[in-house]
Amino acid sequence: MDAILEQFRLAVVLTSMLTLPGWAALSLSGLWRRWETLQRWIVAIGVSIAFYPVLFYGTRSLLPFLTFGPYKMSGLLLVCVAIIVWRMRQDWREQFAFERLEWVAIAVFGMTLFTRFWIIRDHPYPAWSDSLHHALLTRLTAVQGKLPTSLEPYFPIPLDQYHLGLYSLTATTQWLAQVPAHTALLWTAQALNGLCGLGVYLVLDRKEGRAGAVVGAVTVGLLSHQPAFYVNWGRFTQLSSQTILLTAWIVTWDALRAWRLPGRDRRTSIAWQMGLAGLLTGSVFLFHFRVAAFYLPLLALSVAWELWKGYRESKVARAASGVLIIGLISMFAAAPAMALALPAYLSRAPEVTAPGEVAETIRQYYEFPWSTVPYLVAHWWLLSFAALGAGLGLFQRNRMTLISLGWTALLYLMGNAYLLSVPVLSLTNLGAVLVSLYLPLGLTLGAGAHEAVRILERWPLPAATIVAALALVGGLAASRARTTDIERHRFFVRREDMTAMDWIRENIPQEARFAVNTYFWLPRAPHGTDAGYWIPYFTGRGTTAGTMLLNLGPREYVARVVEMSRAAEQLAEGPGSVETLTDLGVNYVYVGKNGDFSGCGLDPSEVSVDGGMEVVYETDGVAILQLQSPAGAD
Repeated sequence: MDAILEQFRLAVVLTSMLTLPGWAALSLSGLWRRWETLQRWIVAIGVSIAFYPVLFYGTRSLLPFLTFGPYKMSGLLLVCVAIIVWRMRQDWREQFAFERLEWVAIAVFGMTLFTRFWIIRDHPYPAWSDSLHHALLTRLTAVQGKLPTSLEPYFPIPLDQYHLGLYSLTATTQWLAQVPAHTALLWTAQALNGLCGLGVYLVLDRKEGRAGAVVGAVTVGLLSHQPAFYVNWGRFTQLSSQTILLTAWIVTWDALRAWRLPGRDRRTSIAWQMGLAGLLTGSVFLFHFRVAAFYLPLLALSVAWELWKGYRESKVARAASGVLIIGLISMFAAAPAMALALPAYLSRAPEVTAPGEVAETIRQYYEFPWSTVPYLVAHWWLLSFAALGAGLGLFQRNRMTLISLGWTALLYLMGNAYLLSVPVLSLTNLGAVLVSLYLPLGLTLGAGAHEAVRILERWPLPAATIVAALALVGGLAASRARTTDIERHRFFVRREDMTAMDWIRENIPQEARFAVNTYFWLPRAPHGTDAGYWIPYFTGRGTTAGTMLLNLGPREYVARVVEMSRAAEQLAEGPGSVETLTDLGVNYVYVGKNGDFSGCGLDPSEVSVDGGMEVVYETDGVAILQLQSPAGAD
């Protein structure tokens, strides 16, 4: 019963958080009239998501003394409710007057959300290496009442170069739902994952047709295994930015058009549009800097289009001023993060590493062979359908097809920018690009479906209904696959580990440090492979591993963590590194239920006191060993 009540609280909290601020803005501005019914809801959700990082970053920069908590955030949401009730008291029925195909789209979004929450039913702890710092930053934000500036007291890592927008959402969820940080993180991330199709639907419904919009939403939500697969990687910051990217783009494009054609809108309405466009665009940066780079080509395309239209209508100066105003608003919204991140990024000197390490880093971080495409982008059958959709769109000279294919090409070039050997341009890798291609994939298939509807309408057929119905059936059939997209070895924390964490808190000194099963993702990027990696979060004790933000820390600290992690990795091969670990201040070894997916791992059954280790805890496949000081040591 407690678990059911917790899930109900989380559902209510997330629904409120992700709708109320946006609807308050649309109510105050009256902008809801610019969009059709479901489009209004999508814009409201996008604005709601964008609201939190802009609020938290802005107050940290302009009002550093101000902190937030459950009461202030509850009060803000209640103010939003009051605004909505006051402004929409006569128009509220219009917000639920959905058309038939809009109801089909709502069913698609509902199925998508269901698959995202069902998949974590048996996996209550976030997966893979990034999730540790996500959970720690969620907790630090909740404890401090504002976005933190470092990972201390857990790790001596400054956060100037890191995007913190996600934690304004997850910490608010933690406050309002009264759940642990890792639970708030996982539920918030999966809610955003379930909303991944909203932007694709909005763009296609706005620029193409509703049946194509339904197909696009089905593609990214149910047919494609991305971004559902993100749950295995803890890739939550990239996900959060991508969730609102297309909404930000289409709202910005609409605002630019409204500015260029002022006769169709009142000045107040245009001002609101420009403000919301700047809020959304700025928040894309606050959620994830690299996704913001992915967003820039789309912005450039729409800006170029509006400037061209302005030139043809002898309004180029007005079009240019609109671009400038939205740009300034966006920069103002993103400035609290970018003002710190950009100088730090540009001034950070390249790390001196051995030639072998450089080659290994390039191979693992930058190089992705074509064989990885079905895993990182989409399965071949879906790519084949996308190729058919692209071919049909190109044949019909569909503008959205051209945009999505052009965007894909630019993203691919961005992912290979490392080949230029200019460090400042190597801001991302091809892997990050490939896992984001579900967005242009959805646009391409949706645009192709729209062209198919136009062709079928030449006959007396309800073409749009047929295409949308087929998409819905296909999505329903694929939904089961989305609930089984699990790579179990990536879920480090198991329920059996929780008893051990309790034992550590009760029996191990606060200053103790644990060696953990270790995997080197890159030559200088170690992380754990089981629940031992999460010991800092669950117990406050230290480990030999850092986090995936290790490279942002001081170089002496990075070198020490790499040294400890090398020794911990060697411990699985024999007790020879025990003395090295004790010299580095390591006292215990943790062997979790998940073990070591990358090799043999630590085996408590093969150690003995003679080997310098003694088992002090062993229950349900989890063991804790104490390292013995070498003979004769002080």
